[in-house]
Amino acid sequence: MIEKKIVLIDGQELARLMIQYNLGVATKETFDVKHIDSDYFNEE
Repeated sequence: MIEKKIVLIDGQELARLMIQYNLGVATKETFDVKHIDSDYFNEE
């Protein structure tokens, strides 16, 4: 026989899991993280 277990979680844990597994959520906004391209500034 397979034993089934139910684990209760609070709303914050539910939200964290939804975001982690991309379940029931949608991306509203994104942003780019920039860094300096040092090759661009190399003088030759």
